[in-house]
Amino acid sequence: MILRHRLTIRLNHTDAAGLIFFPRLFELVQETLEIAMKQRGAPIVERLASDGPIMPIAHCEADFRRPLRLGDEVDVEMTCERIGDKSLTFAYRFLAADGAEAARARTVHVAMDRRTGAPMPLTEAMRRLAESAE
Repeated sequence: MILRHRLTIRLNHTDAAGLIFFPRLFELVQETLEIAMKQRGAPIVERLASDGPIMPIAHCEADFRRPLRLGDEVDVEMTCERIGDKSLTFAYRFLAADGAEAARARTVHVAMDRRTGAPMPLTEAMRRLAESAE
């Protein structure tokens, strides 16, 4: 596991019914990714400021198992599900206070040359970051 952290569903995460608005789940996924990278010594801010490759999301998906409501505290677990030649797949589980899975998400990130936008093989640093999470 790369990371497990707790967060609270806030007003800006919800719709008029007080339930998480579906695209907001991906904001929480991104927050989790940024925390994980910082903890592993590869903050996104530094990665984006460098001339090195980038890892944009090429695919994302989510499943909602039960409602996430305003004020709910959830534990987010992030794992590396797959290391490919040119991509990494991360899985996220959102666990309610009782331990039941409320939602899950998956993101596929593709290594790209910053200047050309062409896919490229994962760097050793990218691979090490992901392998530490398996």
